[in-house]
Amino acid sequence: MESANTSMQNQRCITLLQAEADDDNESYFRLLINGSVRYITIAHGIWSTDDMCFGPSLASILPDLPTGNWNDGLVTKHPETAKPYFSRATRTSFPGVKNTWHNTFVDYMDLGESRRLHTGIYEVKCPQFEDLVVVKFARFDWEIGYMEGETAAYQLIEGYNIGPRFLGHLTENGRVIGFVIERITNARHAGPQDLDICQQSLTRLHALGIKHGDVNRFNFLIRGSNAILMDFEKACKCDDSDSLAEELRDLQDTLESSSTKGGRGYLCC
Repeated sequence: MESANTSMQNQRCITLLQAEADDDNESYFRLLINGSVRYITIAHGIWSTDDMCFGPSLASILPDLPTGNWNDGLVTKHPETAKPYFSRATRTSFPGVKNTWHNTFVDYMDLGESRRLHTGIYEVKCPQFEDLVVVKFARFDWEIGYMEGETAAYQLIEGYNIGPRFLGHLTENGRVIGFVIERITNARHAGPQDLDICQQSLTRLHALGIKHGDVNRFNFLIRGSNAILMDFEKACKCDDSDSLAEELRDLQDTLESSSTKGGRGYLCC
């Protein structure tokens, strides 16, 4: 979804979806190869990040693809020729979110046209919903823990008018990698003038014994007279009243802050 760049070479169709590239360490890629999502790790020192992170370039420089039903590949330099080759191509059972409390499941491959909002967050068309929705998912297996925690948080706030509506779980090859939520439109980020309604939303969250953990003005979307809390990656159960009170006290300062920390993540126009 992140890149629509597709290259045909030797009867292969490769689309770069997401990349976590580093000039000094291994780089990781999520790719759509001949209609299947696959993950490739590229060893340090083979290609530059510029070459690897541009879809057509990566598609052209990858060595011959392994055959078989693999989803996890490693590209290294051949010990004899020093040329890049796939030194591993296996079928790996990647982890998935276990708390599948909602009864709706959406396959990643069924998602339509998309627009990137933030890392791992997209506004998309989905045949199961009439309106555009927002999906958030783990690009790589080490991000599953964040999705697990946030999925649990949405279950806890379900029906309490605190965050966007949770619409279902997002799957890839049968495992849950993220979730689908309501797209919030006609909204803006919070400012100092919104302190009262932001306090109301945060107080409702605290009443459930949950600490948000990342209170900043970008995580409140103001629509009409309501403040909608977003981004529950760091949310956790908390029975420490002092800690909850401190988070509420800090709210005014964060709404007055000119810091851009938090970005514009979920804001849809």
